[in-house]
Amino acid sequence: HKSAAKVFILLDALFRNFVDGYTPGELAKATGMTPPEITRFVLTLEEAGYAERIPETGRVRVSVSLARKAIQIMQSLDAAEQRIREITNRLLTKA
Repeated sequence: HKSAAKVFILLDALFRNFVDGYTPGELAKATGMTPPEITRFVLTLEEAGYAERIPETGRVRVSVSLARKAIQIMQSLDAAEQRIREITNRLLTKA
């Protein structure tokens, strides 16, 4: 569905600037979407817990909870990498 694809395009754009976020106009320019689409899709992402307004500026960014999930993925990958190193070291030392 085209609307779902646009939500993901918007989410991808939001990931590019967590610290400062974006104004709706900046998001429209970055994604090629219309301002009404940005308004609708940002609301959808906010309702789903994937986007939020920065309290001090009102700009839009990915939500803190989504950023935490990204950190959890990185930690999982780091743990997997450590396990691979351990297994590799065991295999190489027994050769």
